[in-house]
Amino acid sequence: MQAIYAFHATMDNPKTVHELLLKEAEDELSELEKKKKLSGDTHLLNSLYYGSIENRERYDEYIKSKAENWELDRIARIDRILMHMGICEMLNFEEIPIKVTINEYLELAKTFSTPKSSKFINGILDSLYNDFKQSGLITKRGRGLIDRTLPKEELAQPPVQPPTENQ
Repeated sequence: MQAIYAFHATMDNPKTVHELLLKEAEDELSELEKKKKLSGDTHLLNSLYYGSIENRERYDEYIKSKAENWELDRIARIDRILMHMGICEMLNFEEIPIKVTINEYLELAKTFSTPKSSKFINGILDSLYNDFKQSGLITKRGRGLIDRTLPKEELAQPPVQPPTENQ
């Protein structure tokens, strides 16, 4: 988020901003992925950064379509960036559930923006999600298919074990 904000503030070359603000984090993530034999975090970092920047004009159009009575330049820069990131994540990361995406950006808004920003961002992202889903722009697979919150009773129950040969 900080790197995207720096890009918006300076309109410098995205690669230059990346080198200054994200390269160290990217290297640390890459090392951690190698140690734990995992993958995906470095890809997520770069895809979210570049995707949010490269598609910002299209994402602004989506936001404008839902932000009735609001001129785009009156929306706080950090709120627009959070919505760009949320839109990018909804449209491009098939394995991240929508509810997780929206919740992440609401929590960031509560920490880094105005007291009313999280409600505004929630309204915009939720409305866009409904439009994206209806138009087929969102495709989810794996964990990303989860489209509902499980009730506490279901979360508290142990998983059902398959029967053994003796049963």
